[in-house]
Amino acid sequence: MKIEQLYSRYKDIIPDFSGFLEYANRPLKKSFRINTLKAKKDSILLLLKDLKTEPLPFYSDGYFLREKCSLGNHITHSLGLIYAQEIASMVPVTVLDPQPGEVVLDLCAAPGSKATQIGQAMKNQGLLVANEMNRKRIVGLLHNIKRCGLLNEAVISLRGQKIDRVLPDYFDRILIDAPCSAEGTIRKSRAVLSHWGLKNIAVMAKIQKGIITSGFRALRSGGTMVYSTCTIAPEENEAVIAYLLQRFPEADLMPISIPHFKTRSGITKWQGETFDKRLASCARILPQDNDTAPFFVAKITKMGVCRHRVEYMGKIEFQGSAIDFFCRRFGIAVKRFQGYAVFQENDLSYIATPQAYSFWEMKAIRRGLEVGKIYGQEIKADNDFVQLFGKNPTRNFYETEEDEMKKFLRGKIVKVVPTAHLEKGFIILSYKKAPIAVGRYNGKEIKSAVKRERRIPL
Repeated sequence: MKIEQLYSRYKDIIPDFSGFLEYANRPLKKSFRINTLKAKKDSILLLLKDLKTEPLPFYSDGYFLREKCSLGNHITHSLGLIYAQEIASMVPVTVLDPQPGEVVLDLCAAPGSKATQIGQAMKNQGLLVANEMNRKRIVGLLHNIKRCGLLNEAVISLRGQKIDRVLPDYFDRILIDAPCSAEGTIRKSRAVLSHWGLKNIAVMAKIQKGIITSGFRALRSGGTMVYSTCTIAPEENEAVIAYLLQRFPEADLMPISIPHFKTRSGITKWQGETFDKRLASCARILPQDNDTAPFFVAKITKMGVCRHRVEYMGKIEFQGSAIDFFCRRFGIAVKRFQGYAVFQENDLSYIATPQAYSFWEMKAIRRGLEVGKIYGQEIKADNDFVQLFGKNPTRNFYETEEDEMKKFLRGKIVKVVPTAHLEKGFIILSYKKAPIAVGRYNGKEIKSAVKRERRIPL
């Protein structure tokens, strides 16, 4: 099947159809988000100086590349300082606008691009429930959540159609980036041409209606839910929203306006069927408008009186031995960890927000971020934890030059001149005063303690 054949059924709802096809045949621009949970924007941009980047006009943490480059091999990617993400894919979370301290659900969370964007918008506060039904995909979700340094998350695995049975009227905001026929991925991969079909669209639409119904029931009155897909098919977009509006009188659509980013109105007619006129408030993102992938976004609210959530009344644990070791080793004040829960699982210590720790409604696969592992009277601190909490150490740290840092992150040894503030054992390597990684010092050199899968490729 050719691209023109796949999209021909949408000719009547895309007025500038030739422009659409022109962009659909072009490869996507490389784009990414800066992760301000781990470092300040200026520090990250300093590490990106070898790339030709351009800021996105509608999203302050978003950038695209003006040249071809493999972001996956860049130092900032290995350190979790950036997240490679398609431009239009950043829009749903921008529309959702999650706030620090809220209780938020990402209902279809893998591989984690939007979940980590939500956690960043929440400034690692409150509770983010990241749900993924597919157990195989959870591996990638957990990797990306850790790489980006989230500690307000609880990862669960539940069929999206059942979330309301466990957590009814629970969330302040919900994102449903629904599984779909993926027509919009054509600029990234031609794979959709081999499996696209009307039967597949019908199957996906049925799944989407079940997910959005369950998600809406899990939303608190007064809350906001964003539904998005990377497909153009009205059966998976406007028809799904129309189904929700018909079933729930308390559901209403909110207008979507994104400064410096062009969107088209949702359609209200399709193949002889007329939808609720409110569907015009939905946003269609077409590739020719912003040089992105196609996307669909709807912003939904649940009208009614907001009921108070039943809060967990138990004591928040602070099993602080790992924190004590960390603070003594690196001369960091314990008060930096006030307001967090610290707890033990297996042989590792974790840190989380109180809300993530006290999430009790169902068993979480993971909560919070690893602090590290204790060996006798010392701690091997986790790299991502160090990037969040290892700022401004007063002892057992080494300030590297750029070449040394890159060498170290490839697993090479760094030779150093012994100093009074360096003791044998685990130390923090920093660059431009930003903590970067953990190494082990033997009195003459520092050996990399960065996990092999997180090292920069040689």
